[in-house]
Amino acid sequence: MPTNKEALIRYRVINRCIKDFKYASLDRLINSCEDALDISPISKRTIYQDIRDMKEDSRLGYMAPIKRDPNKGYYYDDPDYSIDNIPLNEEEVKALSFAATMLDQFSNTDLFSTFTGAVQKIVDTMNIKRMSDEEDLLSFIEFEQSPVSLGHQFIDPVILAIKEKHVISFSYQRFVEKRPHNHTVHPYLLKQYHNRWYLIGWNHDKRKIFTYSLDRFSGAPKEVDLPYYDIGFNPREFYKSVIGIVMPFEQPQKVVLKFSKEQAWYVITQPIHSSQNVEMKDDHAVVNLEVVPTYELIMLIMGWGPEVEVLKPASLRKEIMELHRKSLRE
Repeated sequence: MPTNKEALIRYRVINRCIKDFKYASLDRLINSCEDALDISPISKRTIYQDIRDMKEDSRLGYMAPIKRDPNKGYYYDDPDYSIDNIPLNEEEVKALSFAATMLDQFSNTDLFSTFTGAVQKIVDTMNIKRMSDEEDLLSFIEFEQSPVSLGHQFIDPVILAIKEKHVISFSYQRFVEKRPHNHTVHPYLLKQYHNRWYLIGWNHDKRKIFTYSLDRFSGAPKEVDLPYYDIGFNPREFYKSVIGIVMPFEQPQKVVLKFSKEQAWYVITQPIHSSQNVEMKDDHAVVNLEVVPTYELIMLIMGWGPEVEVLKPASLRKEIMELHRKSLRE
């Protein structure tokens, strides 16, 4: 199978000629290919071989329904055919349809709505309805839905600032503050956690990394004319020992949790963290983690209630015990 660039260009030219003119003579195909490649002459034998490859070569994958009328020239037996139609099998089309459905959850955000539209165009091109004439393919599948969090309108400008490496300024109000304060930030990462969007960046005045929830922005971020401070931020390295969104800048510790046998299977099949190591016992399981004991980890442990016991470290065990005591106070 010819795979050189010139051959691929000729295939596209042949396809365009047949689509544009419905019928294309051999001379038209030769002249059009010569114009496209700025090469002359191109032999009849080359075009004959190209047409044969487009029709018959399974590795090329076109399987083009090209016919020849003795008087008018070459044409497609299927008028809707084009090599621009992406050859996808049924499983691939299903996967694209799932992707379009999932992206549709973010359709109110310009960036993600663009992706949804692109995927949907592919699905439409492949005529997804051919797999189900009477009902929507995904009518029997329901994805997790969540209320749209506040601050989604700031996603686009934040992404642009990260991409272009622009310093931004915005008014921000924490839940514990009575009024908003202005922050000047060198943005590094946009991260989603528990249906909220967060910006991680270097605070220009405090000279350290902070995490900002977009739903607490009091207005759109504005570009600031300051040199961008690039610390070589690595998200995977930054969050490798953290459960959640906030990095407390502590060293990871060995956290040991004892789970009931019933609860253990949930933790085994959906690990708490990538460092997780499980020791199965007769009537329980011991889970070992190398993580920073963040607020998010504490909330996870509290959520498991009596199904879990903190064995190590002693400081975390004491904190969990104190929280349970407080929850019993009237």
